[in-house]
Amino acid sequence: NPSRAADLLQHVSALFRASFNGVREISFQEEVALCEHYLAIEMIRLADKLVVSWQLPDENVMYDMVITALSLQSVIEKMLLNVVERSTETVYIDIKVTWLQHRVVITISAQLPKNSLMIYHDLRQHMDFYSQAERLRAYFGQSSDIQSRVTNKQIITIIDYPLQDVGL
Repeated sequence: NPSRAADLLQHVSALFRASFNGVREISFQEEVALCEHYLAIEMIRLADKLVVSWQLPDENVMYDMVITALSLQSVIEKMLLNVVERSTETVYIDIKVTWLQHRVVITISAQLPKNSLMIYHDLRQHMDFYSQAERLRAYFGQSSDIQSRVTNKQIITIIDYPLQDVGL
């Protein structure tokens, strides 16, 4: 399908360009767009094994938000590689973003399937975000962090960093 191939090339090109721009601060809207490019590529490969829902602040709020490039995208990528690919069932991923009292909190949760090929201990080891957290700290300070918690039912990863709201 030529149209689908052209769309896929656009998604790949956007991610390729972003990855070569290095670690930098970008608008949160741009990061969400990169995540959507990545997810569009993976949806072709994973088909009906993945459902993603977003809860984002309104556009006016997101307009003022920034993040280090590919921070959220890399968390989503690890979830897909370590959960969705190892499952025979549909995996539901929820992404919720809030910005309150000068802190951005991004919660990414994935419901773990009942029938999976994963061992929870191994999954805990694969859901380490040390390098991504270090990049956040370099830009937003030492209170920035990325933590992941794995239970027998879900994975919850939280990206948390300070961001002054200049409008307040």
